[in-house]
Amino acid sequence: MSNATSVLVPVAVLQGEALSEALVDRLAGLDVTLLGYHEIPDQTATEQAHDQFNEQMQRKLDEYVDLFESHGGTVTPRTVFTHDAPETFKRIAIEQDIGAILVPNPAPAVDRILVPIRGPVNLDPILTMTAALDGDPEIVLFHAAASEAQRADGEELLSTAADQLAEAGVDPGRIDRQLTVSDTPLRAISDAAADTGLIVIGEKEPSVVDIIFGDAADRIAEAAASPVVVVRTDRSDDD
Repeated sequence: MSNATSVLVPVAVLQGEALSEALVDRLAGLDVTLLGYHEIPDQTATEQAHDQFNEQMQRKLDEYVDLFESHGGTVTPRTVFTHDAPETFKRIAIEQDIGAILVPNPAPAVDRILVPIRGPVNLDPILTMTAALDGDPEIVLFHAAASEAQRADGEELLSTAADQLAEAGVDPGRIDRQLTVSDTPLRAISDAAADTGLIVIGEKEPSVVDIIFGDAADRIAEAAASPVVVVRTDRSDDD
């Protein structure tokens, strides 16, 4: 089983990618592996890139370590130079038994967290991760039912999720439940994400890489213009 409250946070610092203090504040309650990475051309040796850029990357990561620690967080920094960033993220997540991976996006404020729930699969780790986020933002549990006939099942699913969050110590006053009926659930999630500060969502495809860099995560992240925490599903075929 993955560490349920651990997250891999990849940051392309040499390309100017940044983490906002608002996002760091929310993630400070998790066990963070901060991965400074740089994707290099196939013809460039990783050792060459390391010798040329690692000191610069490490200085930037040290600034983020200080920021996390100032918010009471626990963070392990790591740098990597790779020819295939998505595959590297997957490998590290599996090797270190990390529970989630962040899809970075700007986050000037994280006052509202959207948690799309598609079904009971992966529900426990999604809610465990959500409950561990720091601060007191509004948490919106969201479900898109495929038809009116499935509305009742969706409402029951959201009620169960809300109860689990409350049992985990989340103030029920912070929890909102939203249900819509849509035959295009991805579009419904994207619409709901339009004004949110952070999204916590579970894997859908068998591959970590598919959900992080596939159409679903990309479309949701693009619609929200906000970070997305993708909670991994433990799978025997990861071995």
